[in-house]
Amino acid sequence: MNLLYIYIAVAVLLLGIIVKILLSRNYFNKYKFIRLVTYDDKMTVSVRYIKHKNFNQSGKLIINPKHIYNFKGYTTIITTSNSSESINPIDFESKFDKKMFDSAISSKLIAETFASLKVEKFDKMMFLLLLNVIQLIAIIYLLYTGMNSGAVV
Repeated sequence: MNLLYIYIAVAVLLLGIIVKILLSRNYFNKYKFIRLVTYDDKMTVSVRYIKHKNFNQSGKLIINPKHIYNFKGYTTIITTSNSSESINPIDFESKFDKKMFDSAISSKLIAETFASLKVEKFDKMMFLLLLNVIQLIAIIYLLYTGMNSGAVV
């Protein structure tokens, strides 16, 4: 009788795993979902996964076919809270020239700033750690020599 209950429990567990794989958003059915990334005014990003059949039923979002991307198997659309259309992150025009940026990074002021941020290789914490290890080795040595001489420590 107990074996029958085990078989029933295993069957219910397998049925639950199969239903989870078929109905939820996972590796096997990424093609069913659209990943909608929205950048807000408050400098936050919200990511939603919406089924293809439920996506844009109200028609509030204008989607350019050139702005649809593949992100880890998901069809991805990027929007902002201020616009009613999808945006293209590849079509980015910087206000600063790359050569000017590279020359600013290599300038003396920026180089000194980055040099001051380097961590010392041998700081106070490293010294204390080494001191602690040396003390531990000394204690172990004293205990070992005390055991061999027959003295009670």
